[in-house]
Amino acid sequence: LVQESVDCALRVGTLADSGLVARKLGEMALVNCASPAYLARHGTPQTPDDLPGHQVVSYSAPSSGRAAPWEWQQGAQLRSLVLPSTVAVNNVESYIACGLAGLGLIQVPEYDVRAHLQCGELVAVLPAYSAAPMPVHMLYPHRTHVPRRVRVFIEWLERLLVQTGTLTPPTARPPRGRGGR
Repeated sequence: LVQESVDCALRVGTLADSGLVARKLGEMALVNCASPAYLARHGTPQTPDDLPGHQVVSYSAPSSGRAAPWEWQQGAQLRSLVLPSTVAVNNVESYIACGLAGLGLIQVPEYDVRAHLQCGELVAVLPAYSAAPMPVHMLYPHRTHVPRRVRVFIEWLERLLVQTGTLTPPTARPPRGRGGR
């Protein structure tokens, strides 16, 4: 960010260590879903015990190239399972397109597929067993001097993401510096 004179950047997911200031804006909920055609062929899983009879669309992180396992929260525990897949992708647009085409189950931020869920192109499955929400942070270079335009932009974006249901705000905001800034 500093080298390219970028004021701030929105990051979704676990952050790597850096010298940047990270302000947590909230979390994005994930949803498990599949196309009606996929569910007609393979059945609808009711619990994680049903997952071995299913296939997923693999999502390979662009940074590592490794496919992410299927994850879900069970109580306070995060569980995961490697499931068979016929296709692997490394961007969310392709991931959703493969889900819509009936190639397997997908886990995706709910806001990305909200319209597909509402019109029935995708169906939510295993709602009691969703993956942990993804943290959302705003990164910027300095804590001591954040230009007013950057502060105003961050506050506007945070409000917009919460109002549209894209983001759940953090439960407790850390205290701000002197003067309420």
